[in-house]
Amino acid sequence: MDKSLVTETADELLNKAEKDIVTIKVLFPKKFYPENLMYDIMCFHATMAVEKLLKSYIISNGKNIEKTHDLDYLRESAMTIESSFIEIKKDCVTLNDFVPSRKYGDEVPITKQNMNDIIKSLNNICGFPPIKAMRDSFRQTHKFEIIDESTVKPANSPKNGKQKTGPDYDWR
Repeated sequence: MDKSLVTETADELLNKAEKDIVTIKVLFPKKFYPENLMYDIMCFHATMAVEKLLKSYIISNGKNIEKTHDLDYLRESAMTIESSFIEIKKDCVTLNDFVPSRKYGDEVPITKQNMNDIIKSLNNICGFPPIKAMRDSFRQTHKFEIIDESTVKPANSPKNGKQKTGPDYDWR
């Protein structure tokens, strides 16, 4: 096996991606760390989840993929299977700015606005039909039940017609 290729199975990657997503959902409402530290941790898990989701999709469709953290490259590789992956280009490009290999040594903090963008992109990718179908199939096959399929909504999104200005996020 070529050491430059991903060796995990699609199911192994998808299982790890789901754990990253759960980690974000558990950490998000917590206030026991400074906000910027929490953002950094959640950002790491968001980019890793998307990386694993894209690699899982590619591998589940019988293709090999090289080891990389470049989300837009992975999205382009998925487009060779399904052209609709063009629809999540903006989300992958947004998240690519926060991939760990690009952040090492970079002490620019992740802001609340960055976090809003990161969560929005993660939600868009998780809800993207080919990814959602893959996740749903995984859950059914492995009897993996999501008790609450909540998603995070940025703090400044209107709720009941009122603009929310606080630092918290809403679970829908």
